[in-house]
Amino acid sequence: MDLVNIAESSSAQFVQLFYQNYDNQRNLLGNLYREDSAIVWNGNAIAGASQFSEFLSRLPASQHEVAAYDCQPIAATMNAQGACGILINVHGDVKYGDSPGKKSFSQTFTLMPVEGQATSFFIQSDVFRHV
Repeated sequence: MDLVNIAESSSAQFVQLFYQNYDNQRNLLGNLYREDSAIVWNGNAIAGASQFSEFLSRLPASQHEVAAYDCQPIAATMNAQGACGILINVHGDVKYGDSPGKKSFSQTFTLMPVEGQATSFFIQSDVFRHV
């Protein structure tokens, strides 16, 4: 399987897991980040997994609908197990709490392989924006 196919398969799993947890078990999302992960939410920088988890806990309940995503392997980041980073760009709509309307969003992730593992990733950077 080539890097593009691996990136596509991993991205499909990641996108499903991420937004399912965001909407239903938000407290688990912090496990996907590191303390040195770069996070920007709607133009506001958030420093690492702990602060991001705290920030997410203050948001109202959400319902994400992913319309499309694209991904690309980052071959220059390949580890000894043959896994490489993946750039993922997601577009969709999100509804917060009892708000009657949805907001469009764009979110870009850089996933990096966990050292010593071929199939585990962490979020190195996450940029979210309402559009």
